[in-house]
Amino acid sequence: MAKYEEDFELDALLEANQEEAEDAASETEGVDTRLSAEQEAAIEKIESSGYKRNTDYGGVAARRGFLFTRVEERKGINRGFFAVERESLNLVAESLGDYGEVDSSKGVFKLDGSYSEYAIQGAGRIVPAAHQISRIDWDYVTPLACDHDFDPGVIFARGAKLFPGFHVTSPNGDTCVELSQMSPIAGFFVSGGRIVRPDVVDYTLKVYTSMAAPTAERLERIRRVVDGTLFELNVKSNLALSLKPRDRVALPRVMRSFKPVKSVSFPATEIPREVAALFSFAAEARDNPPFAFLSYYQILEYYMPLASKRDSLKRIRREIRDFSFNVASDASILRVLNAAERVKGLGEEDALKILVRDCVREDTLEAFFDAEGVREHFSRKGPIAGVPSINPAATNESLAVQVAKRVYALRNRIVHAKDDPRYSERPQLLPRSSEANSLELDVMLSRFVALETIADLQD
Repeated sequence: MAKYEEDFELDALLEANQEEAEDAASETEGVDTRLSAEQEAAIEKIESSGYKRNTDYGGVAARRGFLFTRVEERKGINRGFFAVERESLNLVAESLGDYGEVDSSKGVFKLDGSYSEYAIQGAGRIVPAAHQISRIDWDYVTPLACDHDFDPGVIFARGAKLFPGFHVTSPNGDTCVELSQMSPIAGFFVSGGRIVRPDVVDYTLKVYTSMAAPTAERLERIRRVVDGTLFELNVKSNLALSLKPRDRVALPRVMRSFKPVKSVSFPATEIPREVAALFSFAAEARDNPPFAFLSYYQILEYYMPLASKRDSLKRIRREIRDFSFNVASDASILRVLNAAERVKGLGEEDALKILVRDCVREDTLEAFFDAEGVREHFSRKGPIAGVPSINPAATNESLAVQVAKRVYALRNRIVHAKDDPRYSERPQLLPRSSEANSLELDVMLSRFVALETIADLQD
């Protein structure tokens, strides 16, 4: 994260926490903000795990909690901010070493694989997920068939007494799934540095397992239970919830430095309505990188026939203009026919290669890959597996061909099912996965190629 951006984010975070704290000031009136020896020891323990307390976090907000930042940056994610309420400080300090962060979504897991907890969100709803969850009259088996503690609390809504959340156990008794208020340790990792008001309740999905298996198998079992739970809540309870995705990998600074043009003039660009709609949707789908990528790819699909037709006409004209062309010669006529027939037997990947080669300016394409961090992303060591790498310095293939091959392969990874034997070596790229969260530069590449194509194929 660039320094100036980190400072801006911290200022905004401090301001937001201060406002929330002031709103709830009456509940913290009289709280001593001086640190006890026990609190100092807890903060030291958190800092020894790779976090640093932010001492700018003061005033009214300091009555309610503490703000930390990660000392070392991790590849693929920003340094980030972490917050903990005062009453949870010791608990978080004691348990921090037993937990790790989930890669593809906001959540935590115990390092032995026995427990995971995921932050959840409402799917496409303005109403927060917590509001929906707290107003459902949950029906599940009680007393519990396991030895876990579960206190759903009580909420009074619409004149009724409700017990939000649930805790249920698998038939063989080795796995439990629970929907309940967020735990302090999860709150530390997924808070983003915000300490919410005491009257705000957030819910998480938790899975416990005692199955006798290695850690990786336990975590895989937990994830299957999470997926199944969200699916059944959707189809049985009409409650569309999803896991909160981890923040997407930030674009290199150079890629973010584009400054919009402020001057406005009558539009000189005339594009088909379909293309305009797809381009608009790609911007709307910014929080879903695979969707955004596919929208830009559909723009390329729209123009592929036109680019291929233009290439075919160019080849036909070249044959006709050949000094050896003879209208009475069967060989000359056949060369023209072959040039015309070539476009009919063209596969989608070859059509895309023609489009990128003919529509994208070579110097601008090279400039795209000169930005900081771009070449690393598209290299063999980049975050996206199962697609060709791009090496601008390669001599065996042109940069345009490499770009087309990667864009086409990535499209296949997003749209084709895992059990299709043609794509068995390239498993499907799933939404909200760590790879999906790392797609930003591939999305930018597809957008760049789409813009070059639109400009080149203007009437």
